Amino acid sequence: MRAALGWQLVVTGIVATIAAFLGGPHAAVSAALGGAVVVVANLGYASIVCLSAPRTAGATVRTLLRAEAVKIALIVLALWLVFTSYRDVVPLALIGTLVATVLVWPVALLYKD
Repeated sequence: MRAALGWQLVVTGIVATIAAFLGGPHAAVSAALGGAVVVVANLGYASIVCLSAPRTAGATVRTLLRAEAVKIALIVLALWLVFTSYRDVVPLALIGTLVATVLVWPVALLYKD
């Protein structure tokens, strides 16, 4: 999971740099916040998974569903905080980075060092 989080941080940095050139500093901050939303949510997911020790297949499924619920709740909460707190948010940069980092997660999990 560390590799996947690292890839997400790299993608966030790349998109934020591109957003800075295309849209200025507010677009760059918005892009960075979009990536941060997903990284924080995935850290919450990883915490739930790592802290549990399921003993059955059913318990494993419940753990994964609980972790996904936490991840979704964190994404919704973080997006609400960003949109209500940051008045100069650039929605396209934020959502674009959010989508890019979400798409990197499953690909990066398949990568082996």
